Amino acid sequence: MRLNRLLIIPARAGSKRIKNKNFKLFKGKPIIEYSLKIALKSRLFDKIVVSTDNLKKKKFLEQFNIEVLQRPKKIADDKSTIEDVLRSIYNKFKKENVLFNEIWSLAPCSPLISSKDLILASRLLSKNRNKVVLPITEYPAPLKWAFEKNNKGYLKAIYANYYKIRSQNLIKHYYDTGNFVGIPSNFFEKKKIDFDKNYVGLIVPKIKSIDIDDLEDWEIAEALHDKKKI
Repeated sequence: MRLNRLLIIPARAGSKRIKNKNFKLFKGKPIIEYSLKIALKSRLFDKIVVSTDNLKKKKFLEQFNIEVLQRPKKIADDKSTIEDVLRSIYNKFKKENVLFNEIWSLAPCSPLISSKDLILASRLLSKNRNKVVLPITEYPAPLKWAFEKNNKGYLKAIYANYYKIRSQNLIKHYYDTGNFVGIPSNFFEKKKIDFDKNYVGLIVPKIKSIDIDDLEDWEIAEALHDKKKI
């Protein structure tokens, strides 16, 4: 059986900077609930799976009519990559003769992303069948203005004399917001995916681009959530 899109939400329990981050209350709701609801609202996915090593939350997750899979210990530590998780689940379904055209991942801490962003990304991927689609946003300042700081706090310009050039005259640079990724399933037929050569980017507004790693990020995201327009 072949289906179109599989979405995997990786929700590992361990988090060193924010305890139980993926289920911590965000504006009164477990933060993962936002990701689940925007995924369901998009109507893009034939199957949605939460990969977790925290089965205490299984009953809560299953109320959204999605599948909860226990993550194997070998891919449930800090060294495990998103590719490891996606590949493991892709191979599981393949053994069951359930195939997909696209494999997607959505971060459980993505309360600023909307279903519209996912829909736009899916359209971009449909036009670029040999690429991996990422949400990207522009760096807040030109990279050519960057400094290095030594242990005494002294600064050194990495690119000499670029501070003299106006930002309007410098090339724009972008970074992956880390919220989601869409990958054609044929990439998983290779032993290792060379992501660096196969990206296409969907630009998302800076107001949606916060990557929640620590408590300061969390507070910024809560403030931005009140102002976002979906």
